[in-house]
Amino acid sequence: MANNPLTLGAVVSNTNPALIPGFEPLTGHRVTLERIVQKHLPDLYENVGSHDDIWTWVSDGPFTTYSNFASWLSPYLEKSEELILYAIVLRSGLSKGKAVGIASLIGPQLTNRVIELGVLFGMQIQRTRAATEVVFLLGQLVFEKLNYRRLEWKCDSSNVLSKKAAERFGFSYEGTFRQHQIVKGKNRDTCWLSMIDTEWPMCKKVFEKWLEDGNFDAQQRQRSRMNEIRELLR
Repeated sequence: MANNPLTLGAVVSNTNPALIPGFEPLTGHRVTLERIVQKHLPDLYENVGSHDDIWTWVSDGPFTTYSNFASWLSPYLEKSEELILYAIVLRSGLSKGKAVGIASLIGPQLTNRVIELGVLFGMQIQRTRAATEVVFLLGQLVFEKLNYRRLEWKCDSSNVLSKKAAERFGFSYEGTFRQHQIVKGKNRDTCWLSMIDTEWPMCKKVFEKWLEDGNFDAQQRQRSRMNEIRELLR
């Protein structure tokens, strides 16, 4: 043993546990994330629950009636420490005040300081600054306020757009769990991606630079992509 010393992981100096997200809303320039309550359900059914394509990669849904959707979501409206759900509410535009998506923080491991992020974006915010701001707000919450050291993103390996989106936000691909689940009768290999606390300061700068008004022209087309901004900041 003396000739072959063990190599151990780095010492973790911050051993304080992470915290469960509270009920305070998260307010950005374009969206507010509000813990889901009954008042959000009609909007969420109209903009998320009833759209088949949004549920392609999800084990539940779509929902053919409001009643079915409300029955699925209602159990999570009580205080839950395993699945924290936010309604994505727009702050401007034709859908101002409407809940147009669902963001979630899943399976917090308080001792290990790990939590997973999930999103279901309605058509109104897909590929918009509002969608990017949702991920930014959740990153700020978990890394700056709740003491997490790892934020996970998981998706079906066939869901190429989700994997690309995660990498655009700054998540790193770690590998694929083969035959991980059976979803709607089909095999799911699951891609695992993560962002860690030491990466957040750079990721935060990229989010902030990309979200600036000056990064968009009069037609709201981006001038610089997030990957381009990331390269410039390195």
